[in-house]
Amino acid sequence: MATIKIVLDQRRRKKNETFPVVLRIRHKDRYFDIKTNYSIHKNLFDEKKQLILGNMDANFNIEEQKEKYSKRIREFLKENINSTFDINILKRYVLQKPAELTTIEEFWKEVIQQLLDSNRTGTAKSYITTLSVISKIIDCNCMFSQVSYKDLIIIETTLLKRGVSVNGIAVYMRTFRAICNRAILYNVATLEWYPFRKYKIKKEKTTPRTISIIEMQKYFAYNIDNNNKLYKSWCIGKLIFMLRGINLTDLLLLKKSNLHNDRIIYKRAKTGKMYSVKMLPQVQELINEFKDDTQYLFGNLMEHFNKVTLVEIKQYADFRKKLNKKLKKISKLVEIETPITTYVFRYSYANIGKQLGYSKDLIAEALGHEYGNSVTGIYLEMFDNDIIDMMNENIIKSII
Repeated sequence: MATIKIVLDQRRRKKNETFPVVLRIRHKDRYFDIKTNYSIHKNLFDEKKQLILGNMDANFNIEEQKEKYSKRIREFLKENINSTFDINILKRYVLQKPAELTTIEEFWKEVIQQLLDSNRTGTAKSYITTLSVISKIIDCNCMFSQVSYKDLIIIETTLLKRGVSVNGIAVYMRTFRAICNRAILYNVATLEWYPFRKYKIKKEKTTPRTISIIEMQKYFAYNIDNNNKLYKSWCIGKLIFMLRGINLTDLLLLKKSNLHNDRIIYKRAKTGKMYSVKMLPQVQELINEFKDDTQYLFGNLMEHFNKVTLVEIKQYADFRKKLNKKLKKISKLVEIETPITTYVFRYSYANIGKQLGYSKDLIAEALGHEYGNSVTGIYLEMFDNDIIDMMNENIIKSII
C-alpha cells in the first residue's frame, strides 16, 4: 500500500538554515519526495499534525497539492489492484510524466536502482558497465523510439573496431536488449518500435582458460613470504579453488556468521542459491590469515560493501582488477603460461575434477550450476553433501 505524508526533508538544509517541506510518498521500504516550494526553519514545523506553524495559507496550499497526488495514488492502486508494482512505476504515474518523455538513460538508471534494491549486484554491475559503454557510442539521453536498427549496427561496428570480442559485444547487446524489453513491459516503449526484432546477436564458441593439475600444484607449492604484497592475493586464489570455485563476490562477503561447525553455509549473491561447503583444515589456516575484529571472514577488505551503492560497485570492480593484476604477476613468478585470474581458479576446479573422473553432473552441483539438462535437472535429486565433500577433498588432495 502506498502512503503520502507532509514532512520536513531534514537531509537538505539550505544556507539560511531552513529545510524544504515535501510530500513523501512511500511504498514498502522505499519512497520519493515531491517539492512543495516551501522551506522553513525546523522549529516552525509540527511533525505530528503535518503543519507549518503560523502560516495557514501555506498549509492550505500544501493540503491541496497533497489531495491532488492522493487522488492519483488512489487511481493507480485501483488500476493495479492485486498486482505487484515497483515504486518507479508509481512515481511516473503520480507525477504524470508521459512515457514518451522518459529517456533511455533515465529508465536504465531506474532499472539499475531496482537491481541494487533487490541485492542483484552482479546484474547491476553489468548494467552499469553496459550503459557507460553504449552511451559513449550513441546518445542515450533520448527516447527509445529514436533508437533504430542502424544504431545497433553502429554500436556493434564501433566495438569491433575497438577490439572487443564477438562474445564481449554479445554481453553488451543482450543487456541493452533486456533494457528495451523491460521498457516495453513498462509501457515506456512500444512493441512496434522494437529494433532487436531484426538484429541478430552474434556469438562464438570459446574455450575457458584453465590451468593443469601440475600448474595448480606449482601455484599452491610456491612459497611467498607473508610480508610480500602478493601474499594475500595468493591466499585468495587458493581459497577460491578450495571452496569449490567460489565466486569472488561471495568469498569476500562471507561473514563469521556463515561458519557452522566445520561448514561454510552461504547464499550466492547472484542467484540466491544456498551453498554448504565443508571447511578443510587448509581452508581454516587461510581464514586465520585474515582474522580481525570485523564481521567479515576476510577482515576489512569488504567492510564497506555491507550496503551496496553505485559507488561501491565501482570500488568492487577496482578491487577485482587489482587482484587479477597481482594474480597475473604470481603466474609469471610460478612460470605458469596462462595468465591467472579469479575465474581461472573456478574453471580449473571443474576441469581438474573432470580429469580425476568425476561426472559433469557432480561437478555442476559442486559449482552450483544446473545439471547438464535444465529440464531434467528439475526432476533430479541433489547429490548428498557427503559425496560432494569427498570429491572436493580428493580434488584438493591432488593439488596439495
